[in-house]
Amino acid sequence: MEMLLPFILGWWGSHWWPGVEAGAPKPGSGDPWILGIVGGLAAILVMRLTGASTDPMAAAIAAVASGAVGSRIVGGLLGLVRK
Repeated sequence: MEMLLPFILGWWGSHWWPGVEAGAPKPGSGDPWILGIVGGLAAILVMRLTGASTDPMAAAIAAVASGAVGSRIVGGLLGLVRK
Protein backbone atom coordinates (compact mmCIF):
# COMPACT_ATOMS: atom_id res chain seq x y z
CA MET A 1 0.00 0.00 0.00
CA GLU A 2 2.91 2.36 0.63
CA MET A 3 3.96 2.12 -3.02
CA LEU A 4 0.53 3.02 -4.42
CA LEU A 5 1.17 6.77 -4.39
CA PRO A 6 4.56 6.51 -6.18
CA PHE A 7 2.92 4.22 -8.74
CA ILE A 8 0.13 6.72 -9.39
CA LEU A 9 2.58 9.62 -9.62
CA GLY A 10 4.80 7.60 -11.96
CA TRP A 11 1.77 6.79 -14.12
CA TRP A 12 0.89 10.47 -14.21
CA GLY A 13 4.47 11.39 -15.09
CA SER A 14 4.40 9.00 -18.03
CA HIS A 15 1.53 10.96 -19.61
CA TRP A 16 2.27 14.52 -18.51
CA TRP A 17 5.30 16.77 -18.72
CA PRO A 18 5.87 20.53 -18.65
CA GLY A 19 4.90 21.93 -22.03
CA VAL A 20 2.55 19.07 -22.92
CA GLU A 21 0.10 21.55 -24.41
CA ALA A 22 2.68 22.81 -26.92
CA GLY A 23 4.43 19.59 -27.87
CA ALA A 24 1.83 16.86 -27.48
CA PRO A 25 2.55 13.59 -29.27
CA LYS A 26 0.48 12.55 -32.27
CA PRO A 27 -2.71 10.65 -31.45
CA GLY A 28 -2.13 6.93 -31.48
CA SER A 29 1.59 7.15 -30.75
CA GLY A 30 2.55 4.61 -28.13
CA ASP A 31 0.45 2.41 -25.91
CA PRO A 32 -0.76 4.45 -22.91
CA TRP A 33 -1.48 1.40 -20.73
CA ILE A 34 1.95 -0.17 -21.14
CA LEU A 35 3.74 3.15 -20.78
CA GLY A 36 1.68 4.04 -17.70
CA ILE A 37 2.51 0.75 -16.01
CA VAL A 38 6.19 1.14 -16.88
CA GLY A 39 6.14 4.68 -15.50
CA GLY A 40 4.58 3.50 -12.25
CA LEU A 41 7.05 0.65 -11.87
CA ALA A 42 9.97 2.99 -12.60
CA ALA A 43 8.75 5.32 -9.86
CA ILE A 44 8.51 2.46 -7.37
CA LEU A 45 12.00 1.30 -8.31
CA VAL A 46 13.48 4.75 -7.84
CA MET A 47 11.72 5.13 -4.48
CA ARG A 48 13.13 1.80 -3.31
CA LEU A 49 16.67 2.47 -4.51
CA THR A 50 17.09 6.09 -3.43
CA GLY A 51 15.11 6.27 -0.22
CA ALA A 52 13.63 9.57 -1.38
CA SER A 53 10.43 8.75 0.47
CA THR A 54 11.73 10.48 3.61
CA ASP A 55 10.98 13.93 2.15
CA PRO A 56 7.47 14.11 0.66
CA MET A 57 8.17 16.85 -1.89
CA ALA A 58 11.36 15.23 -3.16
CA ALA A 59 9.56 11.90 -3.35
CA ALA A 60 6.73 13.37 -5.43
CA ILE A 61 9.10 15.07 -7.85
CA ALA A 62 11.27 11.96 -8.14
CA ALA A 63 8.23 9.76 -8.78
CA VAL A 64 6.86 11.99 -11.55
CA ALA A 65 10.29 12.41 -13.15
CA SER A 66 11.20 8.73 -13.00
CA GLY A 67 7.82 7.79 -14.44
CA ALA A 68 8.38 10.17 -17.33
CA VAL A 69 11.92 8.98 -18.00
CA GLY A 70 11.08 5.28 -17.69
CA SER A 71 8.13 5.51 -20.04
CA ARG A 72 10.09 7.55 -22.61
CA ILE A 73 12.85 4.94 -22.67
CA VAL A 74 10.42 2.04 -23.09
CA GLY A 75 8.35 4.04 -25.60
CA GLY A 76 11.45 4.59 -27.70
CA LEU A 77 12.33 0.93 -27.53
CA LEU A 78 8.79 -0.04 -28.53
CA GLY A 79 9.02 2.33 -31.48
CA LEU A 80 12.23 0.66 -32.61
CA VAL A 81 10.70 -2.81 -32.33
CA ARG A 82 7.64 -1.82 -34.39
CA LYS A 83 9.71 -0.56 -37.35
